Amino acid sequence: RRTLALICRYALALAALLWRSLPYAIAGNHRKSGVGADLVEREGHLMIKCDALSVARGGQVLINSFSYEFLPGIYVIKGANGSGKSTFLLSLLGEVPIAAGRVEINGRDLLALSAVERSAAFSWYEVQEIAFNFTAKDVLEWGGWRAGMPDELVVEELSAREWKKLSRGEQARVLLTSVLARESDHILLDEPAAGLDDAMISRLAFSLSSKVSAGATVIISEHDHRLVTALNAQELLIHDGTLILQPSR
Repeated sequence: RRTLALICRYALALAALLWRSLPYAIAGNHRKSGVGADLVEREGHLMIKCDALSVARGGQVLINSFSYEFLPGIYVIKGANGSGKSTFLLSLLGEVPIAAGRVEINGRDLLALSAVERSAAFSWYEVQEIAFNFTAKDVLEWGGWRAGMPDELVVEELSAREWKKLSRGEQARVLLTSVLARESDHILLDEPAAGLDDAMISRLAFSLSSKVSAGATVIISEHDHRLVTALNAQELLIHDGTLILQPSR
């Protein structure tokens, strides 16, 4: 019975991980087959557009009537802990219900997109606890990264190591590389600087800038001033339910 209970516990943990992670990991295959690209070809432009967007969680309004067009470029969402930074990103993914207003992805209503189309349009990063002891190579391959591909965060040397034996910073490097290996129009990152040293922060900033040069939109929830300083980003501040555009530095 104890063995069965242990197996069930690990199975549930794996299911929870894959429910959030797998759609964004495997969507690169749909992208290559034209599902994601079709969104762009039909609409003719890349953009995340928020129109009077309101988002609530736990009965509290975190974002109130926010309107903005995220064109290709880098954007940093700042704010106090609990202000709604992560929730805002999840609302753009369709993972958190929209209380009012709408979100358009490349000219189409987010709510009209299938799960496959949403996954093909986005790459998503968040710090994750992985229950099973995969190798780093397994995690890298979720996003389609293979040896010989760009390796800004120096992960090839980690690929044979067991996940649980990696440090927090090494795990972050592997997950970020897996996410950034995907071909997505829009890249959403929740606290990507956590666990990274100064050298890796600089490498991450270079990688993100390269993505933008290729036409991507990058939206980051971040409070680490090292990454914010390293990026040429438009900053937005969440304060009392309002997303406020900050003056350009």
